[in-house]
Amino acid sequence: MELYSYPMPLKEIKVMPVGDIQWAGDSSHTALRMLKDHVAWGVDNDVWFIGMGDYIDHFSPSNRATIRAGKLYDTALEGIDQLAHMRVKELYEKALAPSKGRWLGLLEGHHFHQYKTGITSDMELAEMLGTVHLGTSTYIRLYFQQAKRDGGRADDVLIWAHHGHGSAQTPGAVLNKLQRVSARWEGDIFIMGHAHTKESTVIDRVIPIWQEPHRLAHRTVVLACTGGFLKGYVEHSRDGLVPRGTYVEQGMMPPVALGGMLFKITPRWHQGKYHQRVWLPDIRVEA
Repeated sequence: MELYSYPMPLKEIKVMPVGDIQWAGDSSHTALRMLKDHVAWGVDNDVWFIGMGDYIDHFSPSNRATIRAGKLYDTALEGIDQLAHMRVKELYEKALAPSKGRWLGLLEGHHFHQYKTGITSDMELAEMLGTVHLGTSTYIRLYFQQAKRDGGRADDVLIWAHHGHGSAQTPGAVLNKLQRVSARWEGDIFIMGHAHTKESTVIDRVIPIWQEPHRLAHRTVVLACTGGFLKGYVEHSRDGLVPRGTYVEQGMMPPVALGGMLFKITPRWHQGKYHQRVWLPDIRVEA
């Protein structure tokens, strides 16, 4: 669990999680044009990005285990390092380069390569994008600083993020996972990738306000699975000369709507009857 805190201006900010790209050097299996447009829109609209994992494709957990068990020569391992570096560089140059400096961090997914130097392809991409590697899961704190005339107080929005794990083939399955997480972790936004679906819901938590007059208020919590850019069903897909679908098609997995999500966070203090101020940020999600 990595923890990072970022100061934000006292205005609406936009956050876009991006992940589950699984770039393998072939745009027929990754929605590269959609990804480029998605990132370009974010850059044009001053969005902050969060990497949700699975940026390149080749090195799944089972593939990494096979490589480790293979007792390969150093020259073969160097060739694998070069392939991973090439894929990371391609993804950066083809789609992500314009967003450099706009990332809150990159989570680790299931698909990555660990170089002989000890770093991973996810860490390499994070360095290219000028950001931090968030590891397995993370808390990202966005704190909004009030003007000094208002006491100089800072109030925050907490984002809990994880690449995700396990299968989820029915609507709401990923949201059930996040709901269980939100019962035990503090947070305003809970996000995960992995399932490639775009799903979200909100939970209003009731909080008591103890200043006079005593009353109840609500603070909205958002749960979301953040989508992806890997094509599941591709017409005329071939494995050499064999007409053969992707692992999504072979596994009879449901097709999903590709793309990502947008979170709009507006700092807001509720002004009570007797001048009490309660921090109740407005959080909205768009797919």
